[in-house]
Order: sequence, then structure tokens, then C-alpha cells
Amino acid sequence: MISKTALLRGFGLLRLLAVFLAALPLLALPALGLAWIWLSDHRPFWLAALGICAVSGYGLHLLAARIERSRSKTDQAEQSIDPESRTTRPAPHWSRQDEACWIKVEELAQRTSPKDWAVADVQRIALLGRDTLDVVAGHYHPEADNPLLELTIPHALLITERAARDLRREITRTIPFSHKLTMGLLARINRWRETVKQYETLYRLGRAVLSPYSALFHEVRRNLGNSIAGYGLENVKAWLLREYVRKVGYYAIELYSGKLLLIDEDPTARPTAATRSDLNDAGKHGEPSTSEPLRILVLGRANTGKSSLINALFGRLQVTTDTLPGTTQAMKAYRLEREGRDAALILDAPGCDTDLLPPKALRRAVLDADLILWVTAANRADRHAEREQLDRIRAWYAERPSRRLPPLVVALTHIDQLRPVKEWQPPYDLNAAPNPKAVAIAAAVQAVARDLNVPVDQTIPVCLAQGRLYNVEDTLAAVILELQEESEKARFLRCLEARKGEEFWSAVKEQMKTAGRMLGSVLR
Repeated sequence: MISKTALLRGFGLLRLLAVFLAALPLLALPALGLAWIWLSDHRPFWLAALGICAVSGYGLHLLAARIERSRSKTDQAEQSIDPESRTTRPAPHWSRQDEACWIKVEELAQRTSPKDWAVADVQRIALLGRDTLDVVAGHYHPEADNPLLELTIPHALLITERAARDLRREITRTIPFSHKLTMGLLARINRWRETVKQYETLYRLGRAVLSPYSALFHEVRRNLGNSIAGYGLENVKAWLLREYVRKVGYYAIELYSGKLLLIDEDPTARPTAATRSDLNDAGKHGEPSTSEPLRILVLGRANTGKSSLINALFGRLQVTTDTLPGTTQAMKAYRLEREGRDAALILDAPGCDTDLLPPKALRRAVLDADLILWVTAANRADRHAEREQLDRIRAWYAERPSRRLPPLVVALTHIDQLRPVKEWQPPYDLNAAPNPKAVAIAAAVQAVARDLNVPVDQTIPVCLAQGRLYNVEDTLAAVILELQEESEKARFLRCLEARKGEEFWSAVKEQMKTAGRMLGSVLR
């Protein structure tokens, strides 16, 4: 949406004051009484005030320009741009690839200047839009000879439809009486403006002949006022041009990144096929899920306490922990319900170091996850295999630049078995580390974070032993909650990918049906 605040800021409050000051004599003239000025012979004083105000306003304009140049140098030095001046911003659900493309669009917007792109020249503006599309298309199709054409016809029509819809909303919302504005009225206004411009010169010449001194002051004021307003308008034009580039770039990213569905539907509005299957496996309790829940995948080696952690973290799931170590035989799905509805699916996986979880099944489960909870034991130092498994997971997502790697949280279990083994007096302050147990836990956290290439603040030490439950609900749950926004982004892209697959086969099926009916009618 076009921001009035941004427009005002682009023009400059100080410059607006300068314009107002320059026009103040004219605004005050009706109040003071034009007749009184002429009858009382105060006309020279009024002309003097007119000149002083105009010069003062011009001085303020020069001061504003100097301040802006100083700010511009500071911004270039710090490579920072006022975020409030941007109305069009990247969508929160974009992938890393989309965000990289947005940086290119933003660089193009910053290079765009009214000196190079006249706002009134429609052909030049269209060419600027074409340049923006080239930047985006080249980002997604660098191998193509003409990347601009690498899009389907239905999607090109869809993006045109959406852009026209947004433009209609903006005009209706921001321009007064635009819902009554006709194309014929615009044409007539333009003709009136051209007529006024033709007679303005004659008017100024006539005033110069009849009243030379008054005409001289009016010309000075006019030129100063135009200079001030023109400088402010240049800033507004620059802002509009940059917003134009950003808006075109935004829609182009949506188009060329393949994120547009041909149907107008939120990808997360209903469960995906994988989730429907898992919900059925988890049992039909409560209300059926009407939207796609978050999918939290619990991974790790056997005997690290995955099922116990699920029970401690999501107690209402009533997970039956293994009576024998390493006996989780297959992927198990559990519903996490909030207010009677599915808020998340918790997926308990067999040990990834066993034959119970083949690589294909692991890859499918990982690519269908919105958050990965990796469980590792603090009392085991051999983490090489875990690091290799996590690197494979990262590689799977690297192969799919249109997806986001879901947040990865490491739960460090069995911390009560660290030395000194007999000591257990939580809570432990790992930053202060006042006793040997806290020192050992802090060292284990640092070692696991380094070995698994995970941030330290996402490596949470917990204890799941009977009667020693520690740091699960207050710290691990809080970290998972903090990462919910990132998980939601991963969920959106996952659902979008699933919907596109469904949409492709649905379109093929419908087209085959239509072709069959047409062929049948021809044969009959």
C-alpha cells in the first residue's frame, strides 16, 4: 500500500515548512484584506515581506538539501537503508533463494533515479519494469538463453490478474472519489491543464506590462517556490520509482520461483496427503484437523531417550516408552491437541543408526518436517555418525533451494550421568559453572554444539531419568516456542510444494477428461 507517511517523509517536513512559508503571504493576503493594502498604501511593505519569506523559505530548502546529502553519505558508509521508507518488503515465507533474489531487486531499486527514468515517460517506465523482470528471471533461470520466457502461460495470466487486483484496491483506498473518476474526466482534466498552460504565459506578460514591480516579485517568488517544490518532488519521484521496482520484483519473485498456485487457496488450509495418512495412523481422536499442523520430527540414535523426551515434553501424548532399549520399530505419529484440535504432529522415529530407519524413509520424514528435534546422549563421545547424518539432512535441503531447512534443536540427554556421577543438585547455572557438575554439563553442551555444527543456544541439556526430570518444560519447550515462526515458514513451503504436485496431476487429469470428451464428440 502507498504510505502517506513515506510520501511525506520523502518530500521532507522541513521542505514542506519551507513551501508553506513561501506561500504564507498569499495565504494571509485574504485575511489581511487586499483592499486595505492598496488603500492604505502598504503595498511596498507587503512586497518586501513577500521577498523576505521567499528567500527564507529558499534558505530552509538549502538547509534541508544539505542535511539530506549528509544523511546520504552516512547511509552509504553504513550500507543501511531506512526500512520505514519501504512499503514493499520481502514475504516472510520466502526461501533463502528468494531472499537472495530480493537483494538483487533492492540493489536495482537503489540504483534507480528520476534522472535516468522519467516518471512521465510511460515507455521508459515499462522498460524499467522489463529490467526488473530480467534481474529476477535471470536469478531463477541462469542457464536459459531468454530467462524472461521461462514461465507458463497460466501463471503469467495469474500474476497479471493479481497485480491488477492490487492496483484497483490501492486506487480505491487512497485516491479520494476515485470510485467516481471516469476515464473521460481524466482526459478532460488533461485538456484543461494544457489550455491553462497556453494562457499562463500571456497572463504573466500582461502583468509585467501593467505592474512591472509586482510582476518582478511574483516571478522571483514563483521561481524560488518551484525550485523548492521541485527538489522535494524529485525525492518523491525517486521513492515512487524504487517502490515500483520493488513491487515488480516482488511479483516477479512470486512468479519465477514457482510459488504461485493456480487456485486461490492457502497451501496450509487443509492437511497434506502425508499428514492425512499420519493422522489416521495416530488414531481419530477429537475434531478432524481442518488445517495442516506443524510436523515435529524426533530423531537420534537408539537408546538416547527419544520416546521419553516426547512423553516429558508433550505429556498428554501418552507415549509408551520402550521397555527394552532400541525397540521403536517404525515411525510413530502422535497428535498434539490444543483446544480440541490438532496443533502439531509429533513423529517418533526409530534409531537412525539401526536398520529400522532406511535412508529413503529418513529422507522422506526429514523433508516432511517443520522442526527437527535431535536427541543425543551426553555420556557418549562418538558423535561422528550423528554429524554425518545431520550433514546428509542439510545436503537434502541444499538440493532444494525452494525449501527452508527447518529449525534444528538438539536435546542433550543423560546429563545426570556426567561426572561426578553421584552428584545431582539442579538447577545448574552453566554460565557461572560454580561446581564440577555444572562445568561438565557446560563442556558437554559446547562439545556437542561443535561436533554436530549446531548453535550453542539450540543445544539444550535435559535430564529424563525417573524422578530427575530437568530443563524440559522451562528451557527446551521455550526454545521450541521461540523457533515457531521459523517452523511456520518451513511448513508453508512444504505445503506449497505438496499442493503444486497435487495441482499438476489434477490439471493433467482434467485436461485428459476434456480431451477425451472432445475426441468422443468428434468421433460421434
